[in-house]
Amino acid sequence: MDQLPEIIHIDGVLHVLYTTPLLPWLEQQQPVPEFDRRAPNCERGYVGTWQLRERQLYLTGIHAWRDGRYTGVAALFDNRREVAADWFTGPLVVEPSANEIADGTLPKVRTLLIESGRLTRSLDQPAAKPVGS
Repeated sequence: MDQLPEIIHIDGVLHVLYTTPLLPWLEQQQPVPEFDRRAPNCERGYVGTWQLRERQLYLTGIHAWRDGRYTGVAALFDNRREVAADWFTGPLVVEPSANEIADGTLPKVRTLLIESGRLTRSLDQPAAKPVGS
């Protein structure tokens, strides 16, 4: 079953994110936070909301439940509303926005290369199949 993707805002535009940048941070915690799995299409138990702003990746939201109670960024990060994701290094795979999909052409999938939470490079490549098909 396909898993619910993360969400990322880039230049004010909403995109689907097929990477889980919170995972390395979670794995560093002692004990590792565990989330209630409330849906079969969300095995990780949460959906993160991200923003790329001035080349910095920020975690701006978490939709999750722990021990039967709703939890968010503030519960994991000392009451902060957003967090610079300086723990994350790797590629972010981003689907084109709805506005970028037009005329049946193959949209480009964007890969954002991140190092310590900072955008270092953006690569566009044709999608293997039309998005949504």
